[in-house]
Amino acid sequence: MPNESRPAPSRRRPDRRRDRTREALLRAGRALFAQRDVDAVSIDEIVNLADVAKGSFYNHFRDKEAFAREIGAEVRNRVEQAIIAVTADVDDAALHSALALCVFARFATRFRDAARVLYKLNDGSTMAQAPINRNMAEVLERGLSAGRFRDIDLECAVLVVMGLTVITVRHVLEERLATPPAEIARSMAQSMLRALGVPPAQARSLAATAVARIFANGAAVFPDA
Repeated sequence: MPNESRPAPSRRRPDRRRDRTREALLRAGRALFAQRDVDAVSIDEIVNLADVAKGSFYNHFRDKEAFAREIGAEVRNRVEQAIIAVTADVDDAALHSALALCVFARFATRFRDAARVLYKLNDGSTMAQAPINRNMAEVLERGLSAGRFRDIDLECAVLVVMGLTVITVRHVLEERLATPPAEIARSMAQSMLRALGVPPAQARSLAATAVARIFANGAAVFPDA
């Protein structure tokens, strides 16, 4: 009687060529979006820089907007992972918020092209419930509930933190920057805390603490540099 048993299916091996193509596209996108807005970059430019066929682009991404969103999310996730690491032992929502702003500023000083991508691909979502704002909103809500932040509601708190963080990154990226980035981060973190209702002396002290932790120990903040 013939043996009708079939060999167990082998595990599917990773398609290394497909992975290389995808990474080449993402690398090209990061380089181009660091210099120009999404609308000013064509798919032809992306595939030419990646040195892949145009059809390969659509094997990986639905369109240029989806491609840009993935790159933006990838860079932002890198920053957020650093924030999670440096705030792991921080219970104070005010210090947490100051540290987060300083991490973004430090990222802009060390990884300028990636920070330009982050700035240019900011999706503009200002809603507290938006997935991209979830971690920040949770920290702010905790601070409001504890009375750490005062005289402001969650919606406005999100706008304050988002706005000041984005403009801090943008300013740190200026070519002819007169003020040291660490000092910009300290001043902006202090202003942010004041806007959230933290008393002046505490805001000043917390901002100084955040800058000392992030700018004095940058290698530990981004160990994969």
